[in-house]
Amino acid sequence: MGLPARTVLSWVTQTRDGVLAFARITDWTQVVLIGLLCATGYFSIASAGALRESTYHHQQLVFIGVGFAAYWALALTDYRELRRFARWIYLGGLLLLLPVSLCAVLGKDLGTVIRSVYGARRWIDLGPFSIQPSEIAKVTTLVFLAAFLARSHVGRLRDSWPALLGAAGIAAGPFFLIFIQPDLGSSLIFAALTVALLHTANLSRRFFVAVGAFVALLLALVAVDLSAYADRVRAHSAAHPADRNPAASVRGQHESQAWFVLLRDYQRERILAFVAPEVVDPRGVGVSWQVRQAVIAVGRGGLTGQGYNEGLQARLGYLPEGAAHNDFVFSGFAEEFGLAGSLALLAAYALLIWRVLRAGLRAADRFGTFLATGVATLLVAHVAVNLAMNLNLAPVKGVPLPFLSYGGSFILSCFLLLGLAQSVHRHTPGGEGGGVPATA
Repeated sequence: MGLPARTVLSWVTQTRDGVLAFARITDWTQVVLIGLLCATGYFSIASAGALRESTYHHQQLVFIGVGFAAYWALALTDYRELRRFARWIYLGGLLLLLPVSLCAVLGKDLGTVIRSVYGARRWIDLGPFSIQPSEIAKVTTLVFLAAFLARSHVGRLRDSWPALLGAAGIAAGPFFLIFIQPDLGSSLIFAALTVALLHTANLSRRFFVAVGAFVALLLALVAVDLSAYADRVRAHSAAHPADRNPAASVRGQHESQAWFVLLRDYQRERILAFVAPEVVDPRGVGVSWQVRQAVIAVGRGGLTGQGYNEGLQARLGYLPEGAAHNDFVFSGFAEEFGLAGSLALLAAYALLIWRVLRAGLRAADRFGTFLATGVATLLVAHVAVNLAMNLNLAPVKGVPLPFLSYGGSFILSCFLLLGLAQSVHRHTPGGEGGGVPATA
């Protein structure tokens, strides 16, 4: 027995109205930009490993598919619902970090599940896939930090101490658990996130002046420590002039005796490779090798690039395989597409960040504003630090490039962050173009 024509027409009308409402309140500019960046990353990773016949780009495609599914699941969820579970979301992120950090402190592996890779323990290997808990912690910490500040009084410094100490405590948990893995680059991201959200909360400027003074003092202490480490490397070079990589020979000796315990020797080498490469790597075959090859790749790109699949630095292995598709994927992209392609890539990131900030400016509540601001801060931090180290404008840190660098956990965290921003946009009264909120 067929359905009455009126029932069919009503169903078609409701479906059409639902699709139109969905389209009207969705930020499609954000969706398109994410798709373009993912496609750029896929082809850049494929090109970097073409001569080695690597399969990283195939795996990246799987990560992108999973990430997009998570993105839409979060975008369709009213972000205000997350506020009720923010504490548990945060604790889940800490629990994921705990076993990795505990193994790092004890210096022991947990079979093949948690093991040392290049001297650090940062991943949980589950066989078919692995998880980097620090990437998930960025999302979980942002949710709880935004929820906490949304209900806290922030203004004059004398009245803001409860909120200030609470925010510092929230960020301190993942900061230290990640710092001891060790992963200095990722841990510093949490400091930047906290400062940005406190600034958005309109905390007194006196606090930021004090933070600036503290950072200046910390940098002075780092400079004194680096000077002592550089003297040790120079002494070794003088005693062993034939040693091509003196920093590698003394690595670990200074670390066990240094009064400044916040840095490992390999981190000291990375910083010195930026400020004084002639000391730690006089022949350019050690810690500064990756940066030198990255700068050569960017320089070879010229104005319009060598053309897709025509770059040589990554394809021929001058950029090591472990970095060409990950932290230094931008240098391979710049070699193939030149200054013009690099500027287009920067424009895409700038537009994406603006769309996120716009969602925060339009948000109906403080929680939405803090979420979107936090997402924009994390994007800016990753893009700025990654490009700076590719261009030798900053020391090398393990900070990948959003949607371009290879990595399942990182791609998933990027999609989750943008899913939060899309949710803020979709569930703000008025929607895009004067529509209605998705929860109406």
